Amino acid sequence: MHVKVVVAVFAFGVVSPFQFTFAQERSEVENILYKAADTLGMLRTSREVDRVATMIYSGVGTMIIDGQTCTMTDYRASVRYPILNANHTFPVPGMRVDFSCATANEGVERYVQVVAGDFAWNETEPGINATPAFETVLERLLQVWMLPQGLVKAAIAAGPRTTASVEAENPVLTFPLPAPLNDIVVKATLDSDVFLYHTMPTGLRREFSHRITRVETLFNGDIFEVVYSDYQDWNEADYKSDVLLPGRIVQIYAGSTILDLTLVQSNTYNPYVVMPVPENIFEEEGNASGR
Repeated sequence: MHVKVVVAVFAFGVVSPFQFTFAQERSEVENILYKAADTLGMLRTSREVDRVATMIYSGVGTMIIDGQTCTMTDYRASVRYPILNANHTFPVPGMRVDFSCATANEGVERYVQVVAGDFAWNETEPGINATPAFETVLERLLQVWMLPQGLVKAAIAAGPRTTASVEAENPVLTFPLPAPLNDIVVKATLDSDVFLYHTMPTGLRREFSHRITRVETLFNGDIFEVVYSDYQDWNEADYKSDVLLPGRIVQIYAGSTILDLTLVQSNTYNPYVVMPVPENIFEEEGNASGR
């Protein structure tokens, strides 16, 4: 994941839109974020910089769609975070979720839901037949930032507004999300127990801890909670990256489980992920803004 720190100050966040520096004597918040980012596999090269910009993961499980339980025959999420000093030709952050629900008579109904910056739309297939879904922008952006890597990036972006506390002997970080969700404050609970030891080629024994286990916030007046467990590298056996994702993601909104996802595979080697906004979505949004 990274090598031992041997310099007084190093940069964190090179491929995210945020720059965050740690001195050798780190604050409590900085120490928690460092350990969380290290465990998630975000720190790369001898400079220990954030190299996670995109990811794809797939799984199976259930989701609530229009008040009904969808048993997903497949689920694939493609995620892109902003890159520091990059000239993006399309809005970021972005996420495309593509899944199918089992229907009666052994049929399936496909859903493709996309968000990119301030735009949200649905598709029949990735990149095909886009229809606007502007009312879902904040909800879908929330999904991007509530992923473990997104939470670390968001906590760094919040700077001094990120605070640390302890609840039931677990470290807790509290911070606002990036705009346009900056009025939403999340509380992330981490597990400080060491779950993995790794012996470096030099003989140094490294310890990894501070997995994010739970995050909660208020969204549209109700409690939105996500529970994470079973962190692993879900890449193919010959393509491991040491970027960990939770094997199970459970989302609870207003007391009801709205997503229960079990991962089966991932690609965390910064796969090609883009969400260019279709021309008709630009036009629809412009017409709506002009009314």
